[in-house]
Amino acid sequence: MPRLDRILLLAAVSLLGLAAAPAWAESVDTAGVTACKISGWSADPDPAGLNVRAAARKDAAVIGVLPHQPDYGVEFEIIGSLNGWLLIRNAQAVSYSDAPDKKVFAGPGWIFADKVQFEINALALRARPQADAPVVLELHNADHSEGPDSAAIDHVYGCQGAFADVEVHMPEGPHKRGWATRICSNQVTTCS
Repeated sequence: MPRLDRILLLAAVSLLGLAAAPAWAESVDTAGVTACKISGWSADPDPAGLNVRAAARKDAAVIGVLPHQPDYGVEFEIIGSLNGWLLIRNAQAVSYSDAPDKKVFAGPGWIFADKVQFEINALALRARPQADAPVVLELHNADHSEGPDSAAIDHVYGCQGAFADVEVHMPEGPHKRGWATRICSNQVTTCS
């Protein structure tokens, strides 16, 4: 079977939410991965969807596609990172209504980190992925009328444990890089 046909078949299997991939499916390369335990959603505006790859690089085989949705991005668990790529699994097209969510990719697979968004619920960006690390940026204004959910994520670099390595800014504030925690993938409300 030609390579392009294999890639298209893998994408179709992923979009249909089938649990088992064909036996010839390429294995996912996880060498050098840093383990994470956060969640996020697809923020790729491409109507063709977001490619999921077999390795953390742009020339790796496409093993799935997260469909573009007009209202809410596809949500997923983020279980690892490597060189600006995130390893995901359990991707679902969420409805936030009475309609059921639809599994679109079981995973694992790699997506480019800058195509991911999430809510930050911690009040500070830290210098290291530790709760007691020095604060790089307070994620609230002086009267607390704007909190961490107002932080705009400019760039996602990776993750480690329950922390995400991000560049963010508050409205009318400086852009800072640091480690955020209490990450949430809920797109309609803040998480507790």
